[in-house]
Amino acid sequence: MELGLSLVEEKNEAEIREVLNYLSELAVRYAKEGQENDAKRLIEYIKIIGKKAAIAGLESVVIKTLLLIPPVAREACRQHMENALVSIALALGVIGKEAAGQKMELPAKIAAFCLGEMGNTAASKRVKKETIAVIFALGEIGKSVTWQRLGDVASSTVALLGETGKVAATQEFEDAALNAELLLQEIGTGAIEKNLKETANISVRSIHDIGKTADMQGLDKALLQAAYSLETIKLNAEDRYLMSASIIAEVALLHFEGIEFRGLEDKLSKPSRGKKKFPGTNL
Repeated sequence: MELGLSLVEEKNEAEIREVLNYLSELAVRYAKEGQENDAKRLIEYIKIIGKKAAIAGLESVVIKTLLLIPPVAREACRQHMENALVSIALALGVIGKEAAGQKMELPAKIAAFCLGEMGNTAASKRVKKETIAVIFALGEIGKSVTWQRLGDVASSTVALLGETGKVAATQEFEDAALNAELLLQEIGTGAIEKNLKETANISVRSIHDIGKTADMQGLDKALLQAAYSLETIKLNAEDRYLMSASIIAEVALLHFEGIEFRGLEDKLSKPSRGKKKFPGTNL
């Protein structure tokens, strides 16, 4: 890792790739051998080098780093290494967020796409910790690309986050669904501020889909949070005269028209409407 970091400082891209290849191959080997802690340690090294490369503006190295992570994830999945998969999801989130901060659209999009695949797989296999980690990581990338006004990447990231949240609600992972709704609310209001109409609209539709699924599954807190988040985005959109988002949110709210908004915040637990909690991920 130290060699990799020094090579990043020197901007020696060819040798950085060699180091990354070595670390990735070793991580896959450890995963195959069932050595989860060692695999996690190497994932951490890869993450640190990838983040540093993003800060240094080495876009091709960042892309290389991201493309080396999925083989490790696949092997960790085969070996049922839940903690390693959580580390991989968070690593993708960190690198993708840093890349977005440097206005690197392609790396941010790759990271989000990899996370989307992980999220659907984790939720369908009922792996809760990994699902929550993926939602958190997608949310971090989504906020970053929205802040940087990378509209196309923001829209695709929000769609992936919404899909993962919906699948989580289907599997009755209420904590995961709640976190997805909170992050979509935050991204949606940020998109309104940055005048990213499509991103704001997709955020609204995604919250509606998660809330509708939560309603079908009897997830009361997630249902209430969906209604609260839609109302919040609707009011923000009206304040900013972004009428398309306001209208979509108002239409979406019709599905939850039986819910009383007065006192709604009191019905939601503090973690649901305040600081986000990510159980099982130490986040």
